[in-house]
Amino acid sequence: MKLPSVEEIERAGPITRGFVVWYAVFGGLGAWTVHLVSSAAIVRWLSNIHEGHWPLDVITAVCVVATLLALYLSWRLYRVARGADESGADDAGQLLFLSYLGLLFNVINLALIVIEGAYSVALFQHHALR
Repeated sequence: MKLPSVEEIERAGPITRGFVVWYAVFGGLGAWTVHLVSSAAIVRWLSNIHEGHWPLDVITAVCVVATLLALYLSWRLYRVARGADESGADDAGQLLFLSYLGLLFNVINLALIVIEGAYSVALFQHHALR
């Protein structure tokens, strides 16, 4: 798949640019927030009805996929803008800086989602054994 140029990304419409740039940077944060809130909201209900923890697994899987997509888009931004000066005021430098942020944010949020998924299942099983 051909990578777009910096100019193509900058000239893209607001929806395309929002997805390619801003989802790449903040998509993992949104996925982690959804995972945290939805897991906290559903775990007590699941333990009360004793139907298993598969909804928590589904939520975790969906959020992991959403974060991996954001991580991939951040990596693409890095590949498009690499070699630019990230402290520069030009478009390539700004995209390179945003790609660094996206890579960092998405790796951290991916770890948080996986850890929370394992923790909520462990809590669920501990409560079920009581």
